[in-house]
Amino acid sequence: MSSRLSLVGGFAAAITFAFTTLLAPSARAQGGYTSEKKPDLGLVFPRARDYEEIPLPPSEEYVVLSYAEKIPADPKAKRPVRPEMNFVWLEKRPTRTKADDGAPAQPKEGGSTEGKEDPEERALQSIEDFITSRYKGWVLGAPSDAKERSGYKAREYALNPKRGGGAAGWVFAYDNGKRTIALVGTCFDKDIKDQSKIWRYTAEHLDITEPEEKSPAKLQLFYARKPLKGIEHRIQVRMDLVKGWKAEDTENYIVIYDTPDQPLVRRLLRDLELIRKEYEKLFPAVKPIETVSTVRVCKSKDEYLSYGGSPSTAGYWNWVDEELVFYDAEKVDKNHVASDADTFIVLYHEAFHQYIHYSTGELPPHSWFNEGTGDYFSGAQLKDGKLRGIGPMPWRVHTIQQAIGENKHIPWREMIRYEQPQYYKEDVVYICYAQGWSMIYFLRKSDEVAKRPEWAKILPTYFETLKAAYAEELAKLPEDKREDRGIRGGAGLTARNRAIEAAFEGVDLDEIEKAWARFVATIEDPRNKKR
Repeated sequence: MSSRLSLVGGFAAAITFAFTTLLAPSARAQGGYTSEKKPDLGLVFPRARDYEEIPLPPSEEYVVLSYAEKIPADPKAKRPVRPEMNFVWLEKRPTRTKADDGAPAQPKEGGSTEGKEDPEERALQSIEDFITSRYKGWVLGAPSDAKERSGYKAREYALNPKRGGGAAGWVFAYDNGKRTIALVGTCFDKDIKDQSKIWRYTAEHLDITEPEEKSPAKLQLFYARKPLKGIEHRIQVRMDLVKGWKAEDTENYIVIYDTPDQPLVRRLLRDLELIRKEYEKLFPAVKPIETVSTVRVCKSKDEYLSYGGSPSTAGYWNWVDEELVFYDAEKVDKNHVASDADTFIVLYHEAFHQYIHYSTGELPPHSWFNEGTGDYFSGAQLKDGKLRGIGPMPWRVHTIQQAIGENKHIPWREMIRYEQPQYYKEDVVYICYAQGWSMIYFLRKSDEVAKRPEWAKILPTYFETLKAAYAEELAKLPEDKREDRGIRGGAGLTARNRAIEAAFEGVDLDEIEKAWARFVATIEDPRNKKR
């Protein structure tokens, strides 16, 4: 995931399964309104107390504020689609300059203007641009004039999906010729009448002034005596915190959270650094890692979905924003004992992705290695400040044993070369995850592997070759091409293939696959111990 809209993508996807929940009572700003002041944006407005602020990923360019209706404590009162209200900020770009003779400005040396669009021209500059880009499959209705405010002309629009589907939206846009500030609301179609009243009240009472620059002075003083790396990044993360969110620092991480579960937060801070040491032992970085990793803990799955998480995931590593995101997945068993086990299964897995991103020089390994190792660490048993062992990943054992029993597993000679699109194919992804974990677990835990040098070398050879090969492939590129994502991707593909060739040199793939299948059959499913 790389962008909050995702906000929109997640919202649109949510509609498809929303009808399984009960319809909530008619929407009102039942708690009244409170004044929100955002001096860094120059905005003051009334916000319904029923709404709460949702944080935005650092890479979001146009949505500057996001709010959603608070999740009710009673699950039966949840709405099919959570009402959301987003503030969109669009700046008009200046007209392209002309040369003195009136001809178009010349392209850079070696370039051509023909058939190419300037990146600035592609920037979204109007509410119509924004809706077309972000709300694909939606139609913006004809505008109706509203009351001018703060020197901005105002227009109101309906926003509806082309194919219906139980969703509805509303837009209120202010425009002064240089800048557009718009409110975009979305909700279940049966809630639109009441929700649009809430959004309209906010829009019609919005005061707009010039933004004030945020000052980092207090935070600079806060960090002045702390022996931590990445101070600038830590300050920026804290400056971007939304109301209600808190932050804690460790040596390698800054953890931002919206959960009241303090024992969980304390354990997170401790375990992140403990498991990091295990990553470093097995996967020494290509160069010292100076980057501070950001970890975001949402208080619930609903908040995680609003932030941009996928309904089918429990967490994700957002490599674009360089942020690990998951949620407090506390469960209560039949004896009313709370457990955060699933939270830490996700943490240990996703934190590995975050670490390996920097360790390899920002090159993802093959998915069987990457996802499989993440799942391997999900079995970590940390207690009293120490790693006590690594056991089976409880979510994977039954799946892979069943797949092998029904001959539905992927042959090793195919699996080891799967790129991400193949690994994530809808009809096999659940098998791929389980098999990737079991291959790593076998290669690290099997006595038979330990006795076979050509098998025991597979994982360390793969990792060391991957790092070295990627550095070599990048070095072959012209210096001005090394930051091009597409070209780097080609270099990465070559490096991964070289790593596979080196790791499996001299390995009989049919033989090792049979040994793996025998080993998997002996693994005890951790879930059976709890029954």
